[in-house]
Amino acid sequence: MYRRRRNRVKMVLAVRVVGSSTSGSQFDELTHTLDIAMDGARLGGMERVELQPGDIIELRRRNRRGRFRVMWVGEKGSPRTGHVGVHAIEIHPDFWGIEVPVQGEAPITMIHNQQPTEHQAG
Repeated sequence: MYRRRRNRVKMVLAVRVVGSSTSGSQFDELTHTLDIAMDGARLGGMERVELQPGDIIELRRRNRRGRFRVMWVGEKGSPRTGHVGVHAIEIHPDFWGIEVPVQGEAPITMIHNQQPTEHQAG
């Protein structure tokens, strides 16, 4: 089983997910993160898209785009239905638009003139 190397921070951010489903059909879903790390995220709201580990998808956040590999997909009927774990392949260092701690628990500060918010890694 995949084990993440970095701590994640609980953070709900709007993202657009674009790619091809397992069946080959194109999708463009407006959804959200559940938690984030410098090099990955857990997405929620992905019930309508069929993905498998290894699939490559594009995440869009504001004017940024990044390529991610699907690492795991929550099993249907489980508490993780609609959840997808992704690992960054190619992203800008400021992709999320916030400072994300690399290791351990640390406060998160918003950048781009937004209100600061504190969260802890979970």
